[in-house]
Amino acid sequence: MPRVAVASLTLLSALMLCANASAQTFAGNDKTEKMLEALSKKIDDQNAKIDTLSQQILKLEQQMAKNTRPGVMIGETPSPSPATSSAAITEAPKPTLQSGNSHVVAKGETLTSIAKMHKVTVEELQKFNHIENDRKLQIGQTIMIPPASSSSPSPSPSG
Repeated sequence: MPRVAVASLTLLSALMLCANASAQTFAGNDKTEKMLEALSKKIDDQNAKIDTLSQQILKLEQQMAKNTRPGVMIGETPSPSPATSSAAITEAPKPTLQSGNSHVVAKGETLTSIAKMHKVTVEELQKFNHIENDRKLQIGQTIMIPPASSSSPSPSPSG
């Protein structure tokens, strides 16, 4: 926006200088005065439009800053292309269990729900898979299921 303002002021100053020089040269010419007035009016109109557009851009940038979040939350899919969106919707709801020792994360699943499903604790899942932040679990991610421990028969009730 500062560049637009500087450019507008420069243009306006140049036109005023030209208008002054023209007015001195053609002091009695009504046609020239009318043209200069028309040009000044056009410049004012353009400046008003530039100001309006600059304000709209600022508002849009602020909205975008509020609405952007890094990463993908569990249960969300990144914006798929139209060709793959129907496939993602039909495949996502079913949890995929693989050969007993691993699990593919499905939409809506959390470490807690996976732990309950496999009768292990969330802490065991995190330790076994080296997961420091359980919020970074991704749809389609394969996690390994530790052998059920006899020391903690019930999964952790967290999250």
